[in-house]
Amino acid sequence: MTSNNMPSGAEGLGISGNLGVWLAFGSLFGTVFGTTVGIFFDNIALGAALGLALGLALGLTVGSVFIARRNDAGQS
Repeated sequence: MTSNNMPSGAEGLGISGNLGVWLAFGSLFGTVFGTTVGIFFDNIALGAALGLALGLALGLTVGSVFIARRNDAGQS
């Protein structure tokens, strides 16, 4: 069975409150950016790998900060 109940504190966050969305956008951005940089330095695989790693870190950081700020704004 499935449950449509949201966890406490998740009301009103919308799609931007989902950390997976931030990670997906971060990894996509990182891969595209890393591939572009890799083309300039003649090493596409290394550029894409580094871009993916940096993009995931960026998505995690930005997503966590954004979600934390929205949670704090809703509780004050």
